[in-house]
Amino acid sequence: MTEKVENVNLTSAEISSLWVTYLNIGVASCLLTHYAETCNDPEILAIVEESQHFAKKHLKLIVDLFHEEKIAVPEGFKVEKHVIPRAPKLFSDIFYIHTILHMSKYGVTSHNVGMILAAREDVRQFYKEMFDDVSYLHNKVVICMQEKGIFIRMPYMNYPTKIDFVNKESFLTGWFGRRRPLLGIEVTHLMVNANQNEIGRALCAGFSQVAQDQEIREYFLRGKHICKHILSSIHDVLIESEVPAPMSWDQGVTDSTAAPFSDQLMLYIVGVLSNLGISSYGAAMSATMRRDISAMYTGFIAKTGTFGEDGLNLMIERRWLEQPPQFEDHDKLAKKE
Repeated sequence: MTEKVENVNLTSAEISSLWVTYLNIGVASCLLTHYAETCNDPEILAIVEESQHFAKKHLKLIVDLFHEEKIAVPEGFKVEKHVIPRAPKLFSDIFYIHTILHMSKYGVTSHNVGMILAAREDVRQFYKEMFDDVSYLHNKVVICMQEKGIFIRMPYMNYPTKIDFVNKESFLTGWFGRRRPLLGIEVTHLMVNANQNEIGRALCAGFSQVAQDQEIREYFLRGKHICKHILSSIHDVLIESEVPAPMSWDQGVTDSTAAPFSDQLMLYIVGVLSNLGISSYGAAMSATMRRDISAMYTGFIAKTGTFGEDGLNLMIERRWLEQPPQFEDHDKLAKKE
């Protein structure tokens, strides 16, 4: 019988996952602080405040663990540094709850992955607690949005009533002639990516109005145009198959030109959205069985990847990109000796 090993060090997967989680929760705290200051809808404000409670709780859990393990706590994004108090409202209350829905979806996925990758029981329990909190919040957000009539459902389709098999290679094509109708899974991914780009377009539009740095302002405008191009391409595919396209969020941005956030925070948020977009396009490609749609996603990945890399360069030039945890460069250490 083997003895239980106590005080096992955190693995690279656990450290990097916790590190990224800390940064992303800090970003959420900054957004939620501005939302709480400017939200007028009492039901949405209650959800904003509960989201803030969970964010503070989860940040403390990570900080306590880092202190216990003697790991440097990242600089991250602190509210007092990156949120401008009493700034005018930049987005609508409806947009607030849509971004919280988006954040809760991401949280459910990322916390689940963190729990799966964790070897230590305390880290698994930590991610399970975060997963449970965010799942609860996600359910509450969906109920609130349904009651307000603003929840966007996936399109309905006829129930399959018989078993069938594909018997023509044309099932995979899509370049010429009449294309086959979209599969349910293909529509799901198209809708998810459309919704993400609606949020991205609105954020880029709002951020471009308030950014102080002209180069960053132009970068956000470029992001807005990329989102519009992707949305147009997705809508064309949906309309061709007579599938309703998701609604637009242009109305979610106010006419304010006063920044509620630092340029650094806004640039990081757009970078996170770019990374999520690439991941989502890759997942969509793996589930798509029409070659024309796969090629479309390939183009999205290339365009978004270039955009995201340019954003990283902007952060590096301004010394805003915090170094993630990495393994030792032993060759470099040997040269020092």
